[in-house]
Amino acid sequence: MRNHTGQLLGAAQVLERPVPLLGRAALLSRGPVWAELVPPSVRRGGVLSLLERLKQDHRIVAATPEPCDGADPLDGSGWLKAVTPCHLARLELSGDAAEMRARQHGKWRNRLVRAEGAGLEVRQAPMPENPGHWLLMREAEQACARRYRRLPPTFTAAWVQQGGKKSARLFTAERDGETVAAMLFLLHGQSATYHVGWSGPEGRRVGAHNLLLWNAQNWLAARGMRQLDLDLIDTRNTPGIARFKLGSGADVVALGATRLSAPGSRFFAVRSRKAGNGALSFGQEARP
Repeated sequence: MRNHTGQLLGAAQVLERPVPLLGRAALLSRGPVWAELVPPSVRRGGVLSLLERLKQDHRIVAATPEPCDGADPLDGSGWLKAVTPCHLARLELSGDAAEMRARQHGKWRNRLVRAEGAGLEVRQAPMPENPGHWLLMREAEQACARRYRRLPPTFTAAWVQQGGKKSARLFTAERDGETVAAMLFLLHGQSATYHVGWSGPEGRRVGAHNLLLWNAQNWLAARGMRQLDLDLIDTRNTPGIARFKLGSGADVVALGATRLSAPGSRFFAVRSRKAGNGALSFGQEARP
């Protein structure tokens, strides 16, 4: 998205796919990413313009845009609210190590102290471009056992292939020469995202993930990263993981609702507003 002088204001990634019997569909999942000085009013207008442009070529358009100045940019737009907002955990990497440590919850910090005294050796290195990497294979086994969905290993390999060695960082915790836990982070601009994690019985016993996350956030902060995204908070299905994320000192960030434009959606949007109910219950909101 550019202004009248051609200056780049923002960019968005849109996924497209054909839907049998309905036609082409477009998905804006998060974003757009805006230049730092673009004001909220311009961002909101840009989101609406982008979605209206997508509607010209697609029968179905779904969007979960980033909040603009803390507000949903599609509030009052007439788009059908299909799924209520989700929340994610975001670690700010500002301040020195003492300030970041002070933001941790007491019990989380106690587990970190315990891990620091457990004789663990933390290593970090670029993630290889290998979909068969041992961490991805162990995480796949973990996902199968715990029955959660995940991105395929080929996604990580493609990320590294496109972004190079500096685009993903692997942190491992070893004890007596054996790896007991690992965490993988994807790097993008001045931010990073937690992507994959695994811990064995010994790693869980000594709180290895606390130590890995602490080392990772210090490493990222030292390289100019501003924030670390720890993904969605789901207190219903994974309360322990939610407590871990929030205990690290992460802030709770609300995303916008997922909204829909499709044949018949305007009718349901009008009925939803008249009923005073903000959304159709197609998904479960994850609240802190």
